[in-house]
Amino acid sequence: MHVNKKDKVKDFFRKEGFYLVLFLCLCVIATVAIVTTKRNKSLEESNKAQSEFTLNINENETSEVKKQNAERVEENSDNELAQQESDVNVSAGTNTEVVFSNPIDGVVSRGYTYPKPQLMSDGTSRNIRGIDISAAVGSEVKAAAVGEVKEVSSKVEEGNYVVIAHANGLYTKYSNLSNDIKVNVGDRVTEETVIGTVGNSSKIFTNNEFGDHLSIQVQDSYGKDLDPTAYFTFKEE
Repeated sequence: MHVNKKDKVKDFFRKEGFYLVLFLCLCVIATVAIVTTKRNKSLEESNKAQSEFTLNINENETSEVKKQNAERVEENSDNELAQQESDVNVSAGTNTEVVFSNPIDGVVSRGYTYPKPQLMSDGTSRNIRGIDISAAVGSEVKAAAVGEVKEVSSKVEEGNYVVIAHANGLYTKYSNLSNDIKVNVGDRVTEETVIGTVGNSSKIFTNNEFGDHLSIQVQDSYGKDLDPTAYFTFKEE
C-alpha cells in the first residue's frame, strides 16, 4: 500500500511535471517577448524624437540662412540705390535742373568770344573760353552750385584753377585763383563753399593787362564750351 502511494506520486510528477515545465517555458518566452517589444518601442520613439529634433534644427537653420540672405540682398540693394543717388548728384548728362549763383561779386570785364579769337597786346590771338569778372585780389570765390570737385591744378594760360561737376551735367571752372585753394578733388561743395580767392596766377591773361579778375568757364558733359552769361547774372561794365 505504501509502495503504491509512492508509485502514484512518481507517476503524478512524471505526467504533471511535463506540463509544469512547459508552463514555465511559456512564461519565460512571454516575458522575453514583452521585454523585447517594450525595448523596440522605446528605441522607435527615441529615433522619432531625434528625427523631429534634427528636422527642427534644419528648418531653423534654413530659416536663419534665408533671413540672412534676404538681409544681405536688401543691404546690397540699398547700397546700389545710395550709389546711384550719389552718382546723380554730380554726374554729367542728367536732366536735373541746377540754378547757378554768382560765385563772386563783380561785373563782367571781358566777355565770351569763343570760338572767335581775341587779339592780345603782343600781337598774338587767344581763344577766350569764358568770361572775366572784375574782383580784387584776395576776394573769396564760392562754388556756383552743389557739386563735386573734379580737378584742382594750374596751367600757364589759366593759372591756378578748380573744376566742379554739377547735377545738370555741366562743369564750372574757376581760374586765376591764388595759391590758397581751399578744396581738394572729390570734395562735395555747395553754393556756400569757399573754394579759394582771386589771385594773379595766369601768366597769359595777367592782372597787369586785364586788371584783377576771376575767370569763369562753363562746359557741358562733352567738354563743349558754353557762354557763362547764360547761366549767371553778372552785369557788364
